Amino acid sequence: MPLRVGVMTPIVFSDLDDTLFQTLRKCPDEGDGLKVMSTLLDGSPSGYSTPRQQAMLAWLSSGRLIPVTARSTVVLARVDIAQAPAICSNGGCIVLENGGLDLLWHDRLAEQARCDHAVHDVHRSLTETLDDEMFRHWVVAENGLPLYVVIKSNAGSTGELAELAEHHRALVPTGWRRHVNGNNLAYMPGWLNKRHAVGYMIGKIRAAEPDRPILGVGDSLSDVGFMDLCDFAIAPTGSQFWRAATSNSDWLS
Repeated sequence: MPLRVGVMTPIVFSDLDDTLFQTLRKCPDEGDGLKVMSTLLDGSPSGYSTPRQQAMLAWLSSGRLIPVTARSTVVLARVDIAQAPAICSNGGCIVLENGGLDLLWHDRLAEQARCDHAVHDVHRSLTETLDDEMFRHWVVAENGLPLYVVIKSNAGSTGELAELAEHHRALVPTGWRRHVNGNNLAYMPGWLNKRHAVGYMIGKIRAAEPDRPILGVGDSLSDVGFMDLCDFAIAPTGSQFWRAATSNSDWLS
Protein backbone atom coordinates (compact mmCIF):
# COMPACT_ATOMS: atom_id res chain seq x y z
CA MET A 1 0.00 0.00 0.00
CA PRO A 2 1.53 3.36 -1.00
CA LEU A 3 2.09 6.00 1.66
CA ARG A 4 -0.67 8.61 1.83
CA VAL A 5 0.26 12.15 0.94
CA GLY A 6 1.02 14.12 4.08
CA VAL A 7 2.01 11.10 6.21
CA MET A 8 5.13 11.87 8.26
CA THR A 9 7.77 9.24 7.49
CA PRO A 10 10.28 8.22 10.15
CA ILE A 11 13.97 8.79 10.64
CA VAL A 12 15.59 5.34 10.77
CA PHE A 13 18.94 4.76 12.45
CA SER A 14 19.96 1.26 11.37
CA ASP A 15 22.88 -1.06 11.87
CA LEU A 16 23.91 -2.91 8.70
CA ASP A 17 25.83 -6.19 9.09
CA ASP A 18 23.72 -9.05 10.49
CA THR A 19 20.73 -6.70 10.47
CA LEU A 20 20.03 -5.83 6.82
CA PHE A 21 22.44 -8.36 5.32
CA GLN A 22 24.99 -10.99 6.36
CA THR A 23 27.64 -13.34 5.01
CA LEU A 24 26.55 -16.21 2.77
CA ARG A 25 27.28 -18.68 5.60
CA LYS A 26 24.62 -17.01 7.76
CA CYS A 27 21.95 -16.96 5.04
CA PRO A 28 19.09 -19.50 5.01
CA ASP A 29 20.01 -22.85 3.48
CA GLU A 30 17.67 -22.44 0.52
CA GLY A 31 19.38 -19.18 -0.49
CA ASP A 32 16.77 -18.24 -3.11
CA GLY A 33 16.57 -14.61 -4.20
CA LEU A 34 19.73 -13.45 -2.44
CA LYS A 35 21.11 -10.05 -3.41
CA VAL A 36 24.75 -9.02 -3.05
CA MET A 37 24.86 -6.09 -0.63
CA SER A 38 28.56 -5.69 0.10
CA THR A 39 31.92 -6.58 -1.40
CA LEU A 40 35.49 -7.08 -0.28
CA LEU A 41 38.35 -4.87 -1.41
CA ASP A 42 38.96 -7.12 -4.44
CA GLY A 43 35.31 -6.81 -5.50
CA SER A 44 34.22 -10.29 -4.45
CA PRO A 45 30.85 -10.55 -2.65
CA SER A 46 30.91 -10.47 1.16
CA GLY A 47 27.33 -9.77 2.24
CA TYR A 48 23.92 -10.87 1.01
CA SER A 49 20.34 -9.89 1.81
CA THR A 50 17.39 -12.25 1.73
CA PRO A 51 14.14 -11.27 -0.03
CA ARG A 52 12.62 -10.37 3.35
CA GLN A 53 15.60 -8.19 4.22
CA GLN A 54 15.34 -6.54 0.80
CA ALA A 55 11.68 -5.77 1.48
CA MET A 56 12.58 -4.49 4.95
CA LEU A 57 15.26 -2.20 3.54
CA ALA A 58 12.82 -0.84 0.94
CA TRP A 59 10.27 -0.16 3.69
CA LEU A 60 12.80 1.53 5.97
CA SER A 61 14.05 3.60 3.04
CA SER A 62 10.58 5.10 2.63
CA GLY A 63 11.72 7.25 5.55
CA ARG A 64 15.19 8.75 5.94
CA LEU A 65 17.56 5.84 6.50
CA ILE A 66 20.79 6.63 8.36
CA PRO A 67 23.30 3.75 8.61
CA VAL A 68 24.88 3.32 12.06
CA THR A 69 27.76 0.93 11.57
CA ALA A 70 31.11 -0.30 12.82
CA ARG A 71 32.29 -0.04 9.21
CA SER A 72 34.63 2.81 8.39
CA THR A 73 33.65 5.26 5.67
CA VAL A 74 35.99 3.41 3.29
CA VAL A 75 34.35 0.05 3.99
CA LEU A 76 30.83 1.51 3.98
CA ALA A 77 31.51 2.62 0.40
CA ARG A 78 31.47 -1.07 -0.58
CA VAL A 79 27.86 -1.49 0.63
CA ASP A 80 24.93 -1.08 -1.76
CA ILE A 81 23.11 1.49 0.36
CA ALA A 82 22.77 5.27 0.57
CA GLN A 83 26.08 6.63 1.91
CA ALA A 84 24.98 9.91 3.48
CA PRO A 85 24.05 10.83 6.06
CA ALA A 86 25.70 8.03 8.04
CA ILE A 87 27.40 7.20 11.32
CA CYS A 88 30.53 5.11 10.79
CA SER A 89 33.24 3.44 12.87
CA ASN A 90 31.02 2.84 15.92
CA GLY A 91 30.22 6.53 16.20
CA GLY A 92 33.72 7.76 15.38
CA CYS A 93 32.67 9.56 12.20
CA ILE A 94 29.49 11.32 11.11
CA VAL A 95 28.93 11.80 7.37
CA LEU A 96 26.70 14.77 6.62
CA GLU A 97 23.89 14.75 4.08
CA ASN A 98 26.15 16.48 1.54
CA GLY A 99 28.76 13.73 1.90
CA GLY A 100 31.22 15.80 3.92
CA LEU A 101 32.42 14.94 7.41
CA ASP A 102 30.99 16.58 10.51
CA LEU A 103 34.20 18.25 11.66
CA LEU A 104 32.64 19.56 14.87
CA TRP A 105 31.96 15.97 15.89
CA HIS A 106 35.45 14.90 14.81
CA ASP A 107 37.07 17.67 16.86
CA ARG A 108 34.97 16.79 19.91
CA LEU A 109 36.18 13.18 19.80
CA ALA A 110 39.78 14.21 19.15
CA GLU A 111 39.72 16.37 22.28
CA GLN A 112 38.33 13.49 24.37
CA ALA A 113 40.90 11.09 22.91
CA ARG A 114 43.76 13.29 24.09
CA CYS A 115 42.63 12.66 27.68
CA ASP A 116 42.60 8.86 27.36
CA HIS A 117 45.00 6.01 26.62
CA ALA A 118 46.31 6.17 23.06
CA VAL A 119 44.46 3.64 20.89
CA HIS A 120 47.67 2.50 19.19
CA ASP A 121 49.29 1.85 22.58
CA VAL A 122 46.33 -0.29 23.65
CA HIS A 123 46.44 -2.14 20.33
CA ARG A 124 50.12 -2.91 20.83
CA SER A 125 49.54 -4.14 24.38
CA LEU A 126 46.70 -6.45 23.32
CA THR A 127 48.32 -7.92 20.22
CA GLU A 128 52.12 -7.96 20.67
CA THR A 129 52.13 -11.65 21.65
CA LEU A 130 49.43 -12.85 19.23
CA ASP A 131 50.19 -15.49 16.62
CA ASP A 132 49.58 -13.79 13.26
CA GLU A 133 48.69 -17.14 11.73
CA MET A 134 45.77 -17.40 14.16
CA PHE A 135 44.60 -13.79 14.38
CA ARG A 136 44.50 -10.62 12.30
CA HIS A 137 44.09 -7.24 13.94
CA TRP A 138 44.16 -3.52 13.21
CA VAL A 139 43.18 -0.06 14.44
CA VAL A 140 40.16 1.60 12.83
CA ALA A 141 40.75 5.31 12.19
CA GLU A 142 38.83 8.14 10.55
CA ASN A 143 40.29 11.39 9.25
CA GLY A 144 43.57 10.68 11.05
CA LEU A 145 41.95 9.90 14.41
CA PRO A 146 42.58 6.36 15.80
CA LEU A 147 39.29 5.05 17.17
CA TYR A 148 39.27 1.40 18.24
CA VAL A 149 40.94 -2.01 18.04
CA VAL A 150 39.62 -4.97 16.03
CA ILE A 151 40.77 -8.60 16.33
CA LYS A 152 39.46 -11.48 14.20
CA SER A 153 40.24 -15.19 14.13
CA ASN A 154 41.74 -16.33 10.82
CA ALA A 155 39.91 -19.63 11.30
CA GLY A 156 36.62 -17.90 12.12
CA SER A 157 36.70 -19.48 15.57
CA THR A 158 34.43 -17.74 18.07
CA GLY A 159 35.86 -19.98 20.79
CA GLU A 160 39.38 -18.68 20.17
CA LEU A 161 38.14 -15.10 20.39
CA ALA A 162 36.26 -15.79 23.62
CA GLU A 163 39.41 -17.24 25.20
CA LEU A 164 41.45 -14.29 23.96
CA ALA A 165 38.95 -11.83 25.41
CA GLU A 166 39.31 -13.46 28.83
CA HIS A 167 43.10 -13.31 28.54
CA HIS A 168 42.85 -9.60 27.73
CA ARG A 169 40.68 -8.76 30.72
CA ALA A 170 43.57 -7.44 32.83
CA LEU A 171 45.11 -5.52 29.92
CA VAL A 172 42.12 -3.40 28.93
CA PRO A 173 42.24 0.16 30.34
CA THR A 174 39.58 1.27 32.79
CA GLY A 175 36.60 2.77 31.00
CA TRP A 176 37.15 0.85 27.77
CA ARG A 177 34.46 -1.54 26.51
CA ARG A 178 34.82 -4.95 24.93
CA HIS A 179 32.40 -6.10 22.25
CA VAL A 180 32.27 -9.71 21.03
CA ASN A 181 29.85 -10.80 18.30
CA GLY A 182 30.63 -13.70 15.99
CA ASN A 183 34.15 -13.49 14.58
CA ASN A 184 34.64 -9.96 15.82
CA LEU A 185 36.38 -8.80 18.98
CA ALA A 186 36.58 -5.03 19.42
CA TYR A 187 37.97 -2.79 22.15
CA MET A 188 36.61 0.74 22.30
CA PRO A 189 37.48 3.72 24.52
CA GLY A 190 34.68 5.20 26.61
CA TRP A 191 34.44 8.30 24.42
CA LEU A 192 33.57 6.17 21.36
CA ASN A 193 29.97 5.00 21.24
CA LYS A 194 27.24 4.68 18.63
CA ARG A 195 24.89 6.06 21.30
CA HIS A 196 26.81 9.33 21.58
CA ALA A 197 26.78 9.92 17.82
CA VAL A 198 23.11 9.05 17.40
CA GLY A 199 22.21 11.26 20.37
CA TYR A 200 24.10 14.14 18.76
CA MET A 201 22.16 13.69 15.51
CA ILE A 202 18.82 13.23 17.27
CA GLY A 203 19.36 16.54 19.04
CA LYS A 204 19.56 18.27 15.67
CA ILE A 205 16.55 16.38 14.30
CA ARG A 206 14.37 17.16 17.33
CA ALA A 207 15.21 20.86 17.05
CA ALA A 208 13.95 20.94 13.46
CA GLU A 209 11.22 18.25 13.55
CA PRO A 210 10.18 17.57 17.16
CA ASP A 211 7.31 15.21 16.27
CA ARG A 212 9.00 13.10 13.62
CA PRO A 213 9.16 9.45 14.79
CA ILE A 214 12.60 7.89 15.11
CA LEU A 215 13.27 4.16 14.72
CA GLY A 216 16.36 2.28 15.88
CA VAL A 217 17.28 -1.00 14.17
CA GLY A 218 20.10 -3.31 15.26
CA ASP A 219 21.19 -6.86 16.00
CA SER A 220 23.90 -6.70 18.66
CA LEU A 221 24.30 -5.63 22.26
CA SER A 222 26.44 -2.72 21.10
CA ASP A 223 23.39 -1.40 19.22
CA VAL A 224 21.24 -1.22 22.35
CA GLY A 225 22.75 2.12 23.34
CA PHE A 226 21.54 3.98 20.27
CA MET A 227 18.28 2.04 19.93
CA ASP A 228 17.41 3.14 23.47
CA LEU A 229 17.40 6.79 22.33
CA CYS A 230 14.83 6.15 19.60
CA ASP A 231 11.04 6.12 19.88
CA PHE A 232 10.79 2.53 18.64
CA ALA A 233 13.29 -0.33 18.34
CA ILE A 234 13.46 -3.20 15.83
CA ALA A 235 15.74 -6.25 16.05
CA PRO A 236 16.05 -9.42 13.96
CA THR A 237 14.87 -12.50 15.82
CA GLY A 238 17.79 -14.85 16.31
CA SER A 239 20.22 -11.96 16.72
CA GLN A 240 22.55 -11.42 19.68
CA PHE A 241 20.24 -8.66 20.91
CA TRP A 242 17.13 -10.83 20.62
CA ARG A 243 18.75 -13.80 22.36
CA ALA A 244 19.66 -11.58 25.30
CA ALA A 245 16.18 -10.02 25.41
CA THR A 246 14.42 -13.39 25.46
CA SER A 247 16.88 -15.51 27.46
CA ASN A 248 14.81 -15.50 30.67
CA SER A 249 11.35 -15.13 29.19
CA ASP A 250 8.52 -17.37 30.39
CA TRP A 251 6.42 -16.48 27.35
CA LEU A 252 8.17 -18.42 24.59
CA SER A 253 6.66 -21.83 25.23
